[in-house]
Amino acid sequence: MSREIFDRDTLLDLTVNFIPLGILALFVAMYVILNPWGWDSLYSTLQFGMIAFWFGLLAVLTYLSAKAIETDEERFGGEEH
Repeated sequence: MSREIFDRDTLLDLTVNFIPLGILALFVAMYVILNPWGWDSLYSTLQFGMIAFWFGLLAVLTYLSAKAIETDEERFGGEEH
């Protein structure tokens, strides 16, 4: 039987990664909507680039963590060890 990678237990384990992803997305939304310092091509690009870099890195880490959790559960039968 094939299980999906993001089942309920895996989602609960990955909640610690979803919260920072949401915070980073909130910062992007706030900087785009509110635009507190105006738009400067150099600084705004650096700002969004840094946020996007960490968002992407954390998204990849979250996906790899989900795969590792599922592999571990399949190997050991999902029991606590």
